[in-house]
Amino acid sequence: MIRGLMTLLTLASAVAFPWPLTAFLAIIVAPFEPLVPIAAGLFADTLYWTPGSGFLPFFTLSGAVLTVVSFFVRSRLSTGRIGG
Repeated sequence: MIRGLMTLLTLASAVAFPWPLTAFLAIIVAPFEPLVPIAAGLFADTLYWTPGSGFLPFFTLSGAVLTVVSFFVRSRLSTGRIGG
């Protein structure tokens, strides 16, 4: 339940708060829910895109990078046998 709440809080912060707080929340949630950063990036780019604002969707690209990193970190931290 807390994961869903953190996901909703991250998406709501894209509307209500400045982007550094949204990015911070996405970084915090990423190890638990790896797809939240790309979802938040897509949501922010969809909300704030205007013609002529830029060639690349910055928030989506940064969310995709964070998603790839969080999948890599999550696979390395998965529980398993310790030792040889």
